[in-house]
Amino acid sequence: MKKTWSLILALALLLSVMSIVPALADEVFRYDTPITLKVSVFDRGNTGGTAPDNNYWTKWIQENFGDPRNINIEWVVIPRSEEESKLATLMMDESSCPDICFTYNESIVTDYVNQGGVIELSDYVEQYGPTLKAFLGDEVLEFGKFAGGQYAIPARRVVVAWMGMFLREDWVKKLGMEMPKTKAEFVDVLRAFRDQNPGNVEGGCIPYALQRDLRYNLQLQWSFYKDLSARTLACEPTVAHDGYEDYLLYLNTLYREGLVSPDFALDANNQDWQDVTSGKAGGYTGNYDHPIRVSPGILASLRAYEPDAMLSPVNCFESVTDPTKYYHPVYAAAGLLNFIPVYSQHPEAAIMYLDWLCQYDTIYFLQNGLEGITSDLNEDGIPVVKDVDNDHHDMVYNSMQNIDYTLLVNGQWLDTAEKTMKAQALSYQGFADLFEEEYIVGNYDAILGGFHFDVPLENNSKYGTTLNAYEQEILVKCTMASSAEECSALYKDMLQQYMDMGGKAVMDEKYAAWDAAH
Repeated sequence: MKKTWSLILALALLLSVMSIVPALADEVFRYDTPITLKVSVFDRGNTGGTAPDNNYWTKWIQENFGDPRNINIEWVVIPRSEEESKLATLMMDESSCPDICFTYNESIVTDYVNQGGVIELSDYVEQYGPTLKAFLGDEVLEFGKFAGGQYAIPARRVVVAWMGMFLREDWVKKLGMEMPKTKAEFVDVLRAFRDQNPGNVEGGCIPYALQRDLRYNLQLQWSFYKDLSARTLACEPTVAHDGYEDYLLYLNTLYREGLVSPDFALDANNQDWQDVTSGKAGGYTGNYDHPIRVSPGILASLRAYEPDAMLSPVNCFESVTDPTKYYHPVYAAAGLLNFIPVYSQHPEAAIMYLDWLCQYDTIYFLQNGLEGITSDLNEDGIPVVKDVDNDHHDMVYNSMQNIDYTLLVNGQWLDTAEKTMKAQALSYQGFADLFEEEYIVGNYDAILGGFHFDVPLENNSKYGTTLNAYEQEILVKCTMASSAEECSALYKDMLQQYMDMGGKAVMDEKYAAWDAAH
């Protein structure tokens, strides 16, 4: 394990652009008369958090970026759970639309580009974004290009690991078993949870908790794929992959045997997390590091009354193409997409702000704050985030590493790759020792799971939202089918419907764009 960790750190040194961008000179451009710059910010609804548009960090940004430039920062709050619908509403209203919008959904940006709703930023970046260009580099900026223009400014991902599937390892050990190493052993563990109830849950445990959206059991799902070429992964609809039916049959088996949440189809509010934190469930799916994140604090909440509880990542889904491989889809180097709507009166100020966010001193302070209050330096000179006391509640982080304010970097960023990865681990307050295993599993047999098309995909924009919803419907209905035969029949009928309602048009469009580019 230690050897693997060292190899990953070495790879990070080779692949990451870790140069320190010096702060700009003290003299900055200042508007003659005050202007207002409206910036989006997520409201994550964290218990014990602060108002996302009025706290220490927003005030610091105003004082250090806004005031010297005669810019008033106005924060436009977007509920995290309503990101896409709220953004759609804002984009239709010139008076309330932010100057800086963002989304993780590339098809949304493509849609707005097709509609002429986004400003092309090449000239603005050239004139007002020297630090931005140096920090992101061509590799990341490429993911913001559509139809040959720079319509979005992507964030740089520090960690590209994506999703994870987790089991109560303490339950596994209590039953005298080992963590599963194959898909078959995974089912055996869940059956043991069901039959022996190692958590002594009243009425019986839920062996594995599911929520309504089943699209993210990625390493399990991809283990059934029979064609893992980049062209197929980029262009073929998920539900049409050769092997997807086998994935559905696997889920159907889990459901019919009572190995997953019986009412998962009704869960639109992450009830699966509550089943885990309350000790009812033996596992669940989330981001690769989800159990140890400060928010929502899954493992911390669970350990509050079960001190020995352990949620460990499983690495047991062997590929049908090569049983020695346990593929894990990973993100591309680019993350959040920032863009400027045509309604913006001051796109130059928006780029100046994003450029300022790329200065190392800005990143460092927003992520680490004041030494002794929000963080302490350890013996290696790495800032370790700490809980603030009651006198400094206004400095609480509403998101890990304050990523809701550091819009162009997703993850802890320091001046070397080694320090960056150590800091990443230490940012999981109280769980730094668990980060290494989750990180290694999340990157195990990594295979790129996100692809960028630099031309507008009109069919994808037209049908994407509807197809995504129908994909979830396929998953739910096939998983809940009364038999394997019904599951297969449903899948075939619904796949045809999916392709007829726009799936084939999107697929053909993507294959044409891919082949033209390659």
